[in-house]
This record gives sequence, C-alpha cells and structure tokens, in this order.
Amino acid sequence: MKKVFALLCVIVLLLTGCMKSTTEGYISYINEFGPNEIECNSFYHYMYVDGGCSYSGLMRYDLTTETEQEIYRVDDLQDQRVTSFWGDDDGVYFVVKSLQGKDAEMILFYYDLNSQEKESLLSSRDRLTVYKNPSTKRVMVTDGTQNYYIDNGSLQLAESSDVEAKSLYSDESSIELVDDNGTKIVISKEYDKKEFTYTVDGMTTVIDALSDCGGEKSGVSYTFAIEGSKVIGVVQITKGGSGYGGSGIIPSNILPADKLKKEVLVSFDYKTGESEILYNTKNNSIRIIGYSNGKVFLLNNNIITSKSLSDGNEKEIYTLSYDGDGQITFNWIGSRLVIFDEDYLQVIANIQT
Repeated sequence: MKKVFALLCVIVLLLTGCMKSTTEGYISYINEFGPNEIECNSFYHYMYVDGGCSYSGLMRYDLTTETEQEIYRVDDLQDQRVTSFWGDDDGVYFVVKSLQGKDAEMILFYYDLNSQEKESLLSSRDRLTVYKNPSTKRVMVTDGTQNYYIDNGSLQLAESSDVEAKSLYSDESSIELVDDNGTKIVISKEYDKKEFTYTVDGMTTVIDALSDCGGEKSGVSYTFAIEGSKVIGVVQITKGGSGYGGSGIIPSNILPADKLKKEVLVSFDYKTGESEILYNTKNNSIRIIGYSNGKVFLLNNNIITSKSLSDGNEKEIYTLSYDGDGQITFNWIGSRLVIFDEDYLQVIANIQT
C-alpha cells in the first residue's frame, strides 16, 4: 500500500490564526508534519451542506488539478454526520454517525475512487473511529470494545500497543517514534516539570537543550522527524491552563494564542544524548510550520519562507493572501504544503515547496 496522507478528526474552534493579532483567539497548528515521504495526490476534508452541520459530508481535493470531488453527503442533515476519515489515492475510509432517538449507530464505509462504489465494513452502537497511528503508521479502527488495523483493505485485530490514547488536556504528554531499524523512541513531558525526556530500550535521558527554555507548562506533539540517529522537531513553549478553564498541557489544536510564548526547533541524538536548539522564534509572531533536511519552514507576517540552518540563507516561498478568520492547519504531503481553513472547510493554499 502506498504511503498515505491522513487527516484525523480534531476539535474545531474559532481562532485568529496567522491573519490576526497574536494575542487573540486560537493558534493555527501543524496537522501533518513535514516535508515528509508521503506519496499522495489526495487531501480529504469534511464539507458543509446548507441546513446541516459542518460535517455533513466528505470531499477530496486533488493536489494536481486543484479541484474538489464530493465523496459523500449524509441523507439526513439533522441526524447524520461524518465523524472521522482516512484516505489515499485509491480510496477513503470514513465513519457516518446516525442518531436514532437516544441511541446512535455508526458505520464504517470504504469508497473506492476507481470504481466510485461505496461499501460498509463495520457498524457499532458504542463508538467507531478510523485514524492513522502516527508512530506505527497503521490505519486503525476502534469500535469501543475492539481495535483493528487495516491491511490490504481488510480489518485485522490489533494489539494494545497499536492503539493511541488521547485526552483533552493532561498532566503528561508523550509521543512514540519508530526509526527505519524499528527502534522506538518515546518523548515525554510532565506538566510543571522543566525536563523533557526520551526513552529508548528502557533507558530515559533528559533532553538538556530544552531544560532552560521555560517549558514547564508545555507538552509534546507529533511534530518530529528522525534523521539518522537524530530526532528533530518543534516544541511549543506555552503558559499553563486549558482553554476550558482546567489545568494541564494544552493540545496544539486548542491552544489560545495568548498561551503561546514561542516555538523552538530542537535536535537530540538518541544514541549519544547530545541535544541543541536549532532555531528559536523568541516570541509568538513567528511560527515554525515545518522542517526537513537542514531547512526550517517559517511563517512570519503571512510570508512563508525556508531557512537553511547551516548558512542562514532564507528563501521566500509563498505569500498568503487569505483574509478569513478561521483556524488554519498546515498539512504536509511529501514536499507539498496544504493550508486548510478548519472552520470554513476550504483549502486556502496548495504550495509546492
């Protein structure tokens, strides 16, 4: 199966994004880190149907032709919605939830792009979700009692280690990465502690370069890449407290702009323990939106640039002309960057970097 692009279901809230003041609303965020090795010309997203909710259907955006294709729309605008999906250039898996009084039924469908036919694969009255596990890269399905992974179009029972558990905000966050040799690297951060750590083969090491960055309230997200024995990624240095009034590490997709102090690009060698800060935005007006092979991608005053970390050379790639007020995400598909408005459900830029 081809390497694919997954767009997972996230909590969608109104934010100012990069188009407004950096002290208002909720920040834009990286939904798929890159540039990466994903080979796909499809970007799937929810669609809005007049009279229904924001998840009344599913669309496919073709990265080559820059055209939209309607994949599915619900029959009942009041009581049905698409709740999660994952797709590639062959087809897309998606879940439809139908309310039936106080109960609900969820059905997993697969739509084949070649035959343009839809088939149902699984149903549940508990819960049903399809997503890509960021560490194992497997496409997962969970129905509340059992977990599956998709292999060559069929559902296979999954081990508990394949299942990714998430909470709205918590006292600890961790991510698991796997290199080409199968080595697992777990990066962790506890709320109110300054140390970021990584664990390999049961041995835990402090990432020293992050200890003095003021990240006591910060966590970690799947914004890391592995280059040889080095792990390089973006860490948001934040203030504490959830946007919902609680306390704990705030997920990046619901991080209020006034809670973001700055972002840093960190590198650590998981074999030697050496670490360093490769780039520091120093404030929240500059955003790190990608990294690959010695280049960091930045967003500053609506201008996207790539900057070489070796010689400091900076190249302008694109100027955003979007003046909307929706929350935007950065989605890397190979060397292509798709910028998407999560509130108004529209692609606002398709950039070949």
